[in-house]
Amino acid sequence: MEKNYIVCLFFFLLFGSVHGGVPPFWRDTVVTMTNLIGGPPLTIHCKSKQDDLGPHVVPFRQEYHFKFQPNLWKSTLFFCSFQWANQFKRFDIFDAQRDQDVCDQCHWEIKPDGPCRLGKKAKCFPWN
Repeated sequence: MEKNYIVCLFFFLLFGSVHGGVPPFWRDTVVTMTNLIGGPPLTIHCKSKQDDLGPHVVPFRQEYHFKFQPNLWKSTLFFCSFQWANQFKRFDIFDAQRDQDVCDQCHWEIKPDGPCRLGKKAKCFPWN
């Protein structure tokens, strides 16, 4: 009976931390996006399968950020739409397969030709 209790407690702590309430076993991932579009405000709307973060209007040279706990299976995905002037673009701003081992503080510059991830493995990407 005690062994079952310990196993249940372990799974509660492990999987309960993903959905809130229990302290996580690893640090939050923070995604920061800076508007470098070049003048007009940028509307950013990010979602995952579980969360809709809503639209955020970001003035030129300002930033928007959010944080989350990536899952153990490296399947966490946050996709965003970017709208300015008469442009509408999409990009997977956090793809665990691409980003989880690269950054837990993921800084992006959002430019007209696509987003650029900063840091030790800096790279620019085309829009989706």
